[in-house]
Amino acid sequence: MPVDIICGGQAGDEGKGKIAAYLAYKDGYDYCLKVGGPNAGHTVFYEGKIFALKSVPAGFVNKKAKMVLCAGTYIIKDWLLKEIKETKTSQRFIIDPNCVLITESQTQAERQDSRMMKNIGSVGTGLGTAVRERVERKPVKFAKDDKDLRKYVKDVPEILNKELEKGKKILLEGTQGFKLSLLHGEYPYTTSRDTTASAFLSEAGLGPKYVKDVYVIFKPYVSRVGPGPLEGEIKNLSKLEKYHTKGREIGSVSKRLRRIGKFEEKTAAKSIKINSATKIAVTHIDLFEGNEGKNISNFTPQASQFLKKLEKLSKTYPYPSLALISNGPGLNDVIDLRK
Repeated sequence: MPVDIICGGQAGDEGKGKIAAYLAYKDGYDYCLKVGGPNAGHTVFYEGKIFALKSVPAGFVNKKAKMVLCAGTYIIKDWLLKEIKETKTSQRFIIDPNCVLITESQTQAERQDSRMMKNIGSVGTGLGTAVRERVERKPVKFAKDDKDLRKYVKDVPEILNKELEKGKKILLEGTQGFKLSLLHGEYPYTTSRDTTASAFLSEAGLGPKYVKDVYVIFKPYVSRVGPGPLEGEIKNLSKLEKYHTKGREIGSVSKRLRRIGKFEEKTAAKSIKINSATKIAVTHIDLFEGNEGKNISNFTPQASQFLKKLEKLSKTYPYPSLALISNGPGLNDVIDLRK
């Protein structure tokens, strides 16, 4: 009766969508859950198409799994309904009644707030405003009150806890990254919520006793869309080009070019510890020239050196093992070390 959780170990954009899609497809989960809001997207390359998802779980590629939006999810309705149609998941979609709908007035209020947009780097979806109004107990619109969503609305914690007792498998897809956590990140350059494994469980209405594995995702560098600390930030435009083209380092929601910095070992170590990581997944190893589609034994010295950094972290914090390495953009471009 396991729950596996996916967390971002850096500042978001680590490739969580790719890993979530791979695990859902490969490991046969019964339910794929998503928390968070539409301010962060997950990109999946599947059946010759690119899906830039802001609402639907990346696990939709498993056509037997039910898709679930949990109580901690914030929805822009038009975006959600469009994605449900594009992913053909209408018949297997469940929404918690306490999901909050982001209104147009909340979106506009956020976009007109210069502090949110410039100083903090909001992407302007209205999530921050919606979260604030919910915390202030102001009137908000819930999924259970919307006529277009009512057919999807069910008691998510009740369903999931019963299904876990029957031995069903759940994949919980977290959003953003550790550096953006409101509680543990680099305040004030954070998102509006906590972005750790414990918070994702709470937002889903699940307890820790069911957790089997916590996957923390890293890439060999750090990227972030908005302002905030970034060690060893690359300013040279010619060096940045490969990240913005081959690495697709463009915000899937904001469409801004992401800032790029070096891999931060201290951040990675803290993320492993606070998330109680059991597995590490690495993405974008193919950005090191000569590694796309290659096995570990054929990796270049640069890629091998990066993996040694992760091995050092695993020895310092002896919980996680290196489990997955993404060596290309496709769903199955993954070296699976769990076998």
